[in-house]
Amino acid sequence: MTIRDEAPSPGDIADGRRTPRERLYLLWDFSIIALVSANLALILFDALFAVGSFAGLFEAVWPAGHQWYKSAVHENFVTIDLVFVAIFVTDVLAGWALAIAEKRHYRWYFYPFVRWYDVLGCIPVAGFRMLRVLRVISIVVRLQRLGVIDVRNWAVYKHAMIYYDIVVEEISDRVVIKVLSGAQEELQHGGNELSRKVVRDVVQPRRQRLVQSASTHLEEAIVSAYQANREQLQAYVAAVVNRGVEQNPALKNLERVPMLGSFVSQALDQTITDTVNNVLDEAVAGLSSEDFDALVQNVTDSVISRLVDEDIAETSELRDAIVEVLDLVKEQVAVQRWREHFE
Repeated sequence: MTIRDEAPSPGDIADGRRTPRERLYLLWDFSIIALVSANLALILFDALFAVGSFAGLFEAVWPAGHQWYKSAVHENFVTIDLVFVAIFVTDVLAGWALAIAEKRHYRWYFYPFVRWYDVLGCIPVAGFRMLRVLRVISIVVRLQRLGVIDVRNWAVYKHAMIYYDIVVEEISDRVVIKVLSGAQEELQHGGNELSRKVVRDVVQPRRQRLVQSASTHLEEAIVSAYQANREQLQAYVAAVVNRGVEQNPALKNLERVPMLGSFVSQALDQTITDTVNNVLDEAVAGLSSEDFDALVQNVTDSVISRLVDEDIAETSELRDAIVEVLDLVKEQVAVQRWREHFE
């Protein structure tokens, strides 16, 4: 970690002004980034130089450079790396002292544990040297937080986030599907307690809202369907009443009455038809009444009460319904949304 790890004041960010102290910290940050980058590049190149084929290719392309690097750098690599380590140790110690002075941590000795990657990166052993890249990442993150840079506009960051999202989505999908599959197996092997919990903890607390929603949706559905098919229903009622009148022996005898028989028969036919249609109109119009809400309340309460009953909870219908719902959820989770980016 570098010598500074504090956020600037809101005024500094808003006005773009920085104090000489902050500028010194930023200069130190960029210097550490440059040194760590140079050190990592040197480590990588020297590792490649130790490979015979790469060294031979280097010598064939640039003999003088190969000889200079071998004698001046490769043979003194440990010494050169120790120079970098000395600078990094100084940076860690300076940052630790500053953290103690500014009381950034709860205890003074917390700093090396919080910045463990900086401490381990100072160890001049091959296994720890690559940890120095974390120093660069931590500095870049802080510079992003300070508003000095905006990595979100970097092409490298955008591409990295694409594949990061792919990895996270794939892992999270597998975890969710595994959990849902475990719940399904528990249900299918006698997990009746979950079914009862669904009814007791999910359905029962929402009983009143379920009743209101059921009555509202039922009323809207019936009214909408009746209004859309009112003429067809009235024609159907008229046809049924007409057939009933024609097949009624008493009305047939009434039609034989001179002059009034046919008139009375038609009047009865029309009266019955109008009465039935009026009853339908009033029934549909009365769906918004308190009586209808009370009816739905009683029906819903009866259904929920039956669901809560132990005998009903142990039947397979509710359990199978929950299993099928979980199957649908698993299918939705398994959709690879990251493909949309490439398509």
